[in-house]
Amino acid sequence: MSSFSFPSFHQMYAGERRFGKRVRSFIRYHFHTLLHRSRIAQFEQYLTKNSLWQPVFTQNYYRVNALLQKFCDRRFSADERLHAIQYSLDCAVEKLGEQRCCQLVEQRSLLIAQLTENWAVYLNINVIDPFEGFFSLNIKNAEGRSVYDASFTFLPNNQLLIASIQGPNSDDAQELVKAATKELHGMRPMYMLVNAFKNLAQSLGCELVGIAHKNQAKYRWNDHSKLLFNYDEFWQENDGVLNTQGYWALPLAVERKPLEEIQSKKRSMYRKRYEMFDVMAQGFDELAKK
Repeated sequence: MSSFSFPSFHQMYAGERRFGKRVRSFIRYHFHTLLHRSRIAQFEQYLTKNSLWQPVFTQNYYRVNALLQKFCDRRFSADERLHAIQYSLDCAVEKLGEQRCCQLVEQRSLLIAQLTENWAVYLNINVIDPFEGFFSLNIKNAEGRSVYDASFTFLPNNQLLIASIQGPNSDDAQELVKAATKELHGMRPMYMLVNAFKNLAQSLGCELVGIAHKNQAKYRWNDHSKLLFNYDEFWQENDGVLNTQGYWALPLAVERKPLEEIQSKKRSMYRKRYEMFDVMAQGFDELAKK
């Protein structure tokens, strides 16, 4: 068993060269580590005991900021953040098995299903923002370019929370989404990713919920640049219902129209789409096998 030590300021911000940013980060780091020293000690003990997750934080020391600042739901208190982080990692082992989790940590990305010749869905260690969770699903092409990423975490009461959804931000983002939609048999990748979460939740036996707009980790009332769309509106488009916990409860059924109700000229496209759905569902079922 190897012990885990909370990273120093130098370890977390070694790559930061901007003087002003470094000073602000220095002040925040020492303030938060002083404020949360008891929780840091508990976190160190947890990762020492559960050493398979240590590389997630040693590969990117900045991820420990999820304990110090925000984690998935901005309503969480400091104690709730610690509990949510530990629960999520424990639940991943319970749901996926220790061997699969070790594989995920080592490889950082696992192929779940090859959707088309060029596009596939993957389970990943989240590389975008640890505030939004340590796990993610994404759809990417054979070149490794992701068209959409969505982070998630496990919550008590057997819930799987989608904490963020992010599309491409490159100059050719619209062209990439358009190409992916065409190759995914007319299925927009953002909605295909929601279907992936439905499959994942079904395979793991979880309730699927989405983060409310104002509870999202990057939400700022005066800053619209961080959130490019309204989460509440998006979950409603996906038949979500706001529950008593303030999450959007999402149905697990993947919508399919009977082929006889579809125009004859589109039936071939829908048939291929449904075959793609079946391949993805089978991939998540295989993932859940221990």
